[in-house]
Amino acid sequence: MTKLILNAVRIRPAEGRHLLVGVQPYDRETLAGLRRERAGQYFFRRGGVDGNSILSVPLDADLGNIGNQVDEVDLSKAHWLVAPLALDALLRTFVRLGRPVIRAAHPLRVLSQRPANLLPTDAGLPEWLQRRIVLDFETRTLWATGSKPQTVILCSVRTRNIIDADSRALLEHDIPLIGRYVARKHLEDDPRTIDSFKLAGRVARVDGDRLILEDTGDGPQWIALQDAFLEPRKENVNWCIEHLLKGRADRAIEQADDAAAHHLSGPQRLELIRRTFDYLRGLDLELAPGLALEIGQMISQAANTWRQRTEAIQKPLLVFDPDGTRTDRWNERGLDQHGPYDRRSFTPKQLRIAVVCQAHYEGQVDAFLAKFLEGLPEVQTGKGEWVRAPYAKGFVRRYMLESAKITLFAARGQRANDYAAACREAIAAATNGAFEWSLAIVQIDQEFKELPDELNPYYATKAIFLKHRVPVQEITVETMNFANQQLVFALNNMSVATYAKIGGIPWLLKSQPRGAHELVIGIGSQDLTSDRLGQRKRIVGLTTVFSSDGNYLLDDMTAAVDYDSYASALLESLKRSITQVRNADGWRSSDDVRLIFHVFKEMADGEAEAVSKVVQQLGLTQVKFAFLHIVDHHPFAIFDEASKGTRSRDGMKGVLAPERGLSAQVSDRETLLFFTGGRDLKQARDGHPMPTLLRLHRQSTFQDMTYLTRQAFDFSCHSWRMFTPAPLPITIHYSELMARLLSGLRNVPGWDPDTMLGPVSRTRWFL
Repeated sequence: MTKLILNAVRIRPAEGRHLLVGVQPYDRETLAGLRRERAGQYFFRRGGVDGNSILSVPLDADLGNIGNQVDEVDLSKAHWLVAPLALDALLRTFVRLGRPVIRAAHPLRVLSQRPANLLPTDAGLPEWLQRRIVLDFETRTLWATGSKPQTVILCSVRTRNIIDADSRALLEHDIPLIGRYVARKHLEDDPRTIDSFKLAGRVARVDGDRLILEDTGDGPQWIALQDAFLEPRKENVNWCIEHLLKGRADRAIEQADDAAAHHLSGPQRLELIRRTFDYLRGLDLELAPGLALEIGQMISQAANTWRQRTEAIQKPLLVFDPDGTRTDRWNERGLDQHGPYDRRSFTPKQLRIAVVCQAHYEGQVDAFLAKFLEGLPEVQTGKGEWVRAPYAKGFVRRYMLESAKITLFAARGQRANDYAAACREAIAAATNGAFEWSLAIVQIDQEFKELPDELNPYYATKAIFLKHRVPVQEITVETMNFANQQLVFALNNMSVATYAKIGGIPWLLKSQPRGAHELVIGIGSQDLTSDRLGQRKRIVGLTTVFSSDGNYLLDDMTAAVDYDSYASALLESLKRSITQVRNADGWRSSDDVRLIFHVFKEMADGEAEAVSKVVQQLGLTQVKFAFLHIVDHHPFAIFDEASKGTRSRDGMKGVLAPERGLSAQVSDRETLLFFTGGRDLKQARDGHPMPTLLRLHRQSTFQDMTYLTRQAFDFSCHSWRMFTPAPLPITIHYSELMARLLSGLRNVPGWDPDTMLGPVSRTRWFL
């Protein structure tokens, strides 16, 4: 039984429902000027029919209305006005109390007074270097079936880094700046907020009293020392600590991280939010003169104020044969009992595997591969009724294959060139022997990840083998040295990813009978611009296409284009993908078709219309669309007071955290969904898991949010990269994995991006 709490309180006018509002024609510059000149005297907002008016509310009883006319607004029916007025009431109150306001709206952001600086007070660090807790306040209107809409204020908790010393002071403390980005102070439109920072560029060198910059966009090529501030990112805070404290820095950084983890844990987050709302309830808050703001109790099941429809979505049923008779909700158990979905059709059964490793690791690699292929039946985990042997069968028997033919190619050293030479030797062996490698297994060192991409042996081997359509699975020396009790879990994940890379289908989702063809399409992108302020930005669009049962059909990529051409290139990519699936499956133009898009960037109305037109051009007449935005940044948090947490090595993890699969309706087009629950956290210091917001675009013609939410959750349980669930639906997660690898490959000397436009892009090469 759950006891859910939302980080929100209901707000409403305490008395008097009507308000006189001044109205004048909208102009962007006029609105900005009014806000600058009359801040704290009047509240201004764009509104009216089609947003063509500036609305104003006097905040002092002695002030009159501004505008060409005055309208009387019934606030009981004007949620759109109550919400921003309430946020402005909080802003005015914090300013009156002398609290530092970082942002005036969207969200309203203030520094928390307690706790103060999270950096250790006894470390001797200067006052200008801080890590602080900040409170974000946002308003929303919650809509629940059968209930009146609720206007709420949400309070969320995060950390903020502060480096409030100019470059001259940093240099006096011997803190190097070359290669790091600096910013200049930027005056906000609202004078009640503290100055923000605008990125100026990357420091190339120090020239007397100024910094010479590169990657400045359209800004100046230099900045005076007293005007330049080191960008307040966490790595820069740590950079300052390392140079200020020298040998004592690691301990101070660890203490700060521990303090942040403590205050971001479920119990501490909830306590701070509760304390904040209790404090606000004790203040005299007014929406307007004489119109008090009433703040209710936190929305919770215990207080009977929870109106949101909730569902604990069950793990999906997985299918391990084309007939649909072999099923299980646990992927690992299903594989060991039934074998993979395509065990009868998969070919070749005998794999040819090229192994590339450093010469002095040949014996260790050989021993590791024996464990990987044959299994570790004697290694058991768990206690009592939960005792099991996770990797008893090994790769060959679990996936019903024959013994593999392995050929080892030794790299003479640790350099990328050494690995590349071994790879070319492997390719030559296949060419001379008139066969193709089924798989390449490459031994790397963990420290390779710290190397520049162009010097990283992993990317060098990946680039060569991908050109010859050979999937690559890496293994690290560190993993090979795991104790068997730990190694079995690594081998488990490696096995499922490897089988998928070589073209196998481990399992599919149990699909329900339906009359429509359904595709689930993930849209992602890869930014090719290394400079953050560069003028010529280029981008690659990524599309992943799945059938409704989770079968990976294909992916497609656009060529590298500038941002202005991105939309049209992506539409062409979608057209290619849909056409290919349509031709392969023999769709008729009159068939019912459902296209569900998972996107990480909110689609504009014009983009949704463009997709619709592209599909119409294909001659499909009975098509329904759903554009589902996977929103990562939002103000919502949910706590479960019934969740006591799970013991981990560093304490209790997931205290007050809902379980994975919990969904809560926010409106008819928005749902909160937990892709990560309390049990999924690796350690106690991972903090409190946050839900993901699923938002359906208003132009969607398929609008069943319950269906779409369940499907998104099913797709997060369907990753072939590892046995544990993915943190996002694989439609989006796979695109992220592709982008990550493509970012590294593009820096490899001789890499041809067009490689990914060929047949290799139809494989699960990125797993």
